[in-house]
Order: sequence, then C-alpha cells, then structure tokens
Amino acid sequence: MAMKSLYTGLLIFLLFFNAAGAFYGGASLLTDSSGASLHMSTQVLAGSPFRNFFIPGIILVLVNGALPLVAGAGLLLRRPAAPLPGLPFWKNRHWAWTLSLASGLGLMIWIAVQIAMLGYWPEVPIQAIYGALGCAITALTLLPVVQRTYLLDQLQLLR
Repeated sequence: MAMKSLYTGLLIFLLFFNAAGAFYGGASLLTDSSGASLHMSTQVLAGSPFRNFFIPGIILVLVNGALPLVAGAGLLLRRPAAPLPGLPFWKNRHWAWTLSLASGLGLMIWIAVQIAMLGYWPEVPIQAIYGALGCAITALTLLPVVQRTYLLDQLQLLR
C-alpha cells in the first residue's frame, strides 16, 4: 500500500510540475512571441516552420500544460466522469491514467521534435530535464502498481 501511494503521489506531483512549467513557458511565449522574455531568440527557429514562438506557445500550453493538469487532477480526485468523449482508450483503466500516459509520451515527443528541429542546447539543460521528466511520467504511469491503482474495477470497490 505504501509503494502504491509513493508512486501515484510522485506521478501526480510530476504531472503538476510539468503543467506549471508549461503554463509559465507557454504564457511567456504567447505574450512575447519573440521569446525575449525567456532569453530566447527567433534565430533558433530557423530550422522550423515557425517565424516566432506564438504557435509553439499554444502547443506548449495545451499539450504540456492543460493535458498533464487534467491528468493529475483526475488521478488525484478519481472522478468517474471523463472530461472528453471516448476516454479512456483502455476500457479497463480510469480516463486520467490514459491522459497521464499521453502526457508523458507527449512531453517526450515535444522534446524529440524540438531537438530535431532546433538542435540540442547543451549549455541550457532544460531539454534533458524535461526529456527525463517525460520518461519518468511514462515509466511511473506504466508501473504495474500504478496501473492496478487505476483499474476501473478497483476504483468501483473504493466507492
């Protein structure tokens, strides 16, 4: 029981941590699409389809902000109603578990695409940190003890 609480608590914390960072970074990019407020230059976008950081800011807020926020809240509160029709994709798992997995994978994809398009920034370890965060969220979500915690049959027993 203690390991289940430790792993699910850590997962929820990491989802909220990711959301907070994405909301901060995304809001900064939306309000200043030049990237100057985050000490970035649009020159790094030379290998991308973007001329400024506005669209990446929107994607950052939605994929790495809203998605993990809803996932973390759902894991924490364990509410039965799904926020979107069609969730969960796995019929025997709570919808928030599905969003948690999507959050981890989404963050890893975000970082991989960023590195592929803009290159790796060794002087600023943020890509490595958030890449590791995506791996950690995905790994914690896939732990058998966490998966069992969010089986629908188990959750119905708790009511």
